[in-house]
Amino acid sequence: MAEIVITGGAGRVAGFIRPGLAEHGHRVQLLDLVSPAEPLRSSERFRAVEATDVDALARAFVGADLVVHLASHATERPWPDIRDVNVESAYAVHEAAHRAGVRRVLAASSVHAAGYVPSDRAADDDVPAPRPDTFYGVSKVVLEALGSLYADRDGSTVVSARIMTCEQEPYDVRSLGTWLSPADAVRLVEAALATDLTGHHVVWGVSRNTRRPVSLAAGERIGYRPVDDAETFAPRFDDLPPLAADAPIGGDFTTGPLGTWW
Repeated sequence: MAEIVITGGAGRVAGFIRPGLAEHGHRVQLLDLVSPAEPLRSSERFRAVEATDVDALARAFVGADLVVHLASHATERPWPDIRDVNVESAYAVHEAAHRAGVRRVLAASSVHAAGYVPSDRAADDDVPAPRPDTFYGVSKVVLEALGSLYADRDGSTVVSARIMTCEQEPYDVRSLGTWLSPADAVRLVEAALATDLTGHHVVWGVSRNTRRPVSLAAGERIGYRPVDDAETFAPRFDDLPPLAADAPIGGDFTTGPLGTWW
């Protein structure tokens, strides 16, 4: 099938999608500073690469059908940490893909690029304009801007996926709307592989949840058609109060102190 390179290959989200990619016959190269805790499958290989090292990334990307960029700090941090890892890796990955001649990139943006959008207005547009809720969210806005730049310069396909809540299962009331199942995350990767569209596409990384606050239209345009619905898990949370209709989609990230994880 396809040759896929994943930055942040030892991380949590990579761990969610690796089984599905292997099951579908894809060959996967995992890039990270440490090897994955889970043993490598026969279709996988690991390479120790720093996500901000353009030259090393470009060498690793040669021959890839798709680069999936997951490497970053995943929570709020002081600005120097966010700048040095999230922003620099966003540049490095897109530049390395350009140098290596890779025509498809799927980059993990985040709901926190638009975290201050109210839930009851989040579907007014297929993809709302950025309203970052943290320095972390700002780094994802930069990621999206770089994706747009490189897609337009190269005539390539870049999908910036605003991942909402990627977990094995929903864990609170909010995630009944924001859950991205591991199986749907694999479907998103395969949509980025298969789409005929070039250019930059910002889509929501979310499952087909009954309580979903955002539109699936942008993802459907690139062929992303999620299947799973967090409503299956709703009885677990019957004793908890519902979210306010106008609650910001970024959840607790909108109330914590900037530069600090709480």
